[in-house]
Amino acid sequence: MLDAIRVAGRFIRRSVLDRLTARTEASHPLSRHQLVQEFCRSIDWRNRKGKLCLSSANVCLNRLEKQGLVRLPPPGPYRRAPTKRTLRDDGLPLPPLPRSRVSLETVRVSLITDSHDPQHLIWNRLISRQHPLKGAPLVGAQLRYLILAGENDIIGAIGFGPPAFYLCCRDCWIGWDAQTMAQNRALVIGLSRFLIRPGVGCPNLASRCYGLVLRQVAEDWFERYGLKPVLVETYVDRSTHTGISLAAANWLRIGQSQGRGRCSAAKTDRPQSVKDVWVWQWDRKARARLQQRSLPVVTPRSVFSFGQKSDWVEEELDGLDLGHRKLNRRFGSMLRERYAHPDRSFFASFGEKAGGKAAYAFIENPRAELQFSNLQQPHWQNTRRRMAAESVVLLAQDTSALSYNSLQHTTGLGPIGDVRHPGRGLLLHTVQAFRLDGIPLGAAWAHLWARDALSDTAHRNAQSIDQKESVRWVDGFQKAAEIARQMPRTVLLCCGDRESDLIDMYDRSTVAPANLFYLVRAQHDRVLDSGEKLWNHLAAQPPGGTMTVKIPRTRNRPARIATLQVRWGKIQIRPPRVGCKNSWGLLELWVLQALEIGCPAGVEPIEWTLLTNWKIDSLKSACRLVRWYAVRWGIECWHQVLKDVCKVETRQMKSAEALGRALGLDMIVAWRVLLLCRLGKAHPHLPASVLYSPEELRILEVYKKKASSLPAPPSPSSSEPVVPPETLDQIQAEIRAYQKALDPALPEAKAALAAQISSPSKGMTLWEANCLTAQLAGFWGRKSDGHPGPEPEPHPIRHPRGPGPPSYGLR
Repeated sequence: MLDAIRVAGRFIRRSVLDRLTARTEASHPLSRHQLVQEFCRSIDWRNRKGKLCLSSANVCLNRLEKQGLVRLPPPGPYRRAPTKRTLRDDGLPLPPLPRSRVSLETVRVSLITDSHDPQHLIWNRLISRQHPLKGAPLVGAQLRYLILAGENDIIGAIGFGPPAFYLCCRDCWIGWDAQTMAQNRALVIGLSRFLIRPGVGCPNLASRCYGLVLRQVAEDWFERYGLKPVLVETYVDRSTHTGISLAAANWLRIGQSQGRGRCSAAKTDRPQSVKDVWVWQWDRKARARLQQRSLPVVTPRSVFSFGQKSDWVEEELDGLDLGHRKLNRRFGSMLRERYAHPDRSFFASFGEKAGGKAAYAFIENPRAELQFSNLQQPHWQNTRRRMAAESVVLLAQDTSALSYNSLQHTTGLGPIGDVRHPGRGLLLHTVQAFRLDGIPLGAAWAHLWARDALSDTAHRNAQSIDQKESVRWVDGFQKAAEIARQMPRTVLLCCGDRESDLIDMYDRSTVAPANLFYLVRAQHDRVLDSGEKLWNHLAAQPPGGTMTVKIPRTRNRPARIATLQVRWGKIQIRPPRVGCKNSWGLLELWVLQALEIGCPAGVEPIEWTLLTNWKIDSLKSACRLVRWYAVRWGIECWHQVLKDVCKVETRQMKSAEALGRALGLDMIVAWRVLLLCRLGKAHPHLPASVLYSPEELRILEVYKKKASSLPAPPSPSSSEPVVPPETLDQIQAEIRAYQKALDPALPEAKAALAAQISSPSKGMTLWEANCLTAQLAGFWGRKSDGHPGPEPEPHPIRHPRGPGPPSYGLR
């Protein structure tokens, strides 16, 4: 007979109930709450997040107690919610003001030891009566000081406490995500109260007090609480104060608060005044310390790995967690079927009517786990594994607008386009990883959002970066910094177009990991430290040499070999004197210009101006950066595959959330399609089994006997610059100085892997499989047809200062 009782849908052993009764009758019994916790642990009663179900367990034990099956101590007395703490004013008169003029040499600060210190009540009187916040509560750990002058004249008070729990501009400036913030928030303190008594007149008194108290508050905080802070924050209401004294004391203004007061980011029912946020660092590397977090090192797996599982979907979605195994299997089957028919409509991709209904039921499921980021998380993780197997990886980030103008009743969409061409849809910002030969490794991070219809751009210059839509570029760079810490042997180069020319990103790079660099195209004519403008400074620099690149043909332009004149130099730029950047210092970086000379008549010459923190000390390094920036064009090709092949803009869903879930499928499919085309072109001798299943190869073997002769595989220089690209060994030798500083142990398997890639395959090659598959869809395979794949855009992207980059595209 089963010695258990069924209650609340669970079988509970009587031995567990007897043990609880024995604990209650002991000489020193536990509390009722502690016994409920022990009961949950005994029967492993937890929710999906792994937390103890204390409320349900308490109801269950109450039922068993009424039946006489268990005995528990009575519930404790009801405790009312604690009232807010306010400053206690004893009503005594304030200390007198000094009779003579205050001298800065006699000003000092005095620490209040504890609540029994006689100065504690004086501090309360001053703040509650003369500070603008009066008796507002002070929470958490506290340090309080009195400002003294002369012998014992009290002229002010200062108070420090914990920092804000959520502060968007501070978190963005430091580079915090939720996990890093929770781990390092204790290293930040807040200047909660600062008072100079009315009637005390002395020039520079406030900045003098800031300097005095900041010299000792870190040591005092460590002595009292055991933690030494590295950053202090405070707020200034611009309606009543200007913050000039903070600027004089070398504080930095980093942005504005959201006006929510001391509450969580989800609660907006307590509007407060918007305040400027100022910070002060004890160390220039304070942000680097606050970014430190224990992250697992990524296990590398090369994109050329031949030991893959038979099902690539199972491998790519390794680690997917949607809250239920059925949902995980459903998403995997949907990805497999979308990859088999990427050009079909969403409903027709899944075969019969039942498959289409099941797919729509998945993307319209109200479960919170089915978010865009959760669906993409395993792909991001596998992309990092492919990145960790490389010596240098280029991270190209860009934004693409997804137009859904015909979906008038779809909820959650926002405006896109400009005033002349308004539209309705979503915005997608992605960080795509590429090898130096253009092979896509996948998406490392992505963000999907709808633009606010009431976006105010009248005061953009005065806003901090977290209040602007361009924060996506900084977020992408911060995500690249997190990835760089997980793979110290890989050098990452974060690349962006002219829109990413942001002073905030250059500022974040000063505290980035040593293996992370940026390379962006300049848009603004920056002011240098000498007062000279950037364009004039470049024009005055002597040319450092020339390089040649092959420009492929397009529909409107024949192919040609372009000669680029290269010049470079080290510069220091001044942040714009607007908004919070007015208190920032000079930023040091390198500028590189590649200008086409001898351009044919009627063709707009190529002109690139690139900004980077990669050291440029020779013509070779300058030419290398120009060629590496050309790899950024791969993200434009990925956008083309996403829109033209996967047809993501033809989706018809009821909500933007459902569109995002469907987009999560197509983003992985678009990467896989682009990988198939690029691998067949760059490495035609790879075995077809890398990307084709055995069933597909058997079909292609049969068709190969009937097909006409296949075109010759492309030579390595057919779509590359005239200057030969570096081999893998050369790249390792050139960046050895960087890698020795990161990890002296270089991987030895890369040479064998490079030889394996370049060796001919015994079976069907990837080039042959791609051509045969394309012939099934109408590809002729003539000499002038090039490599099969998505056609390039009919109109290359052009900018005011020159055309788009040399297109090392799919054709």
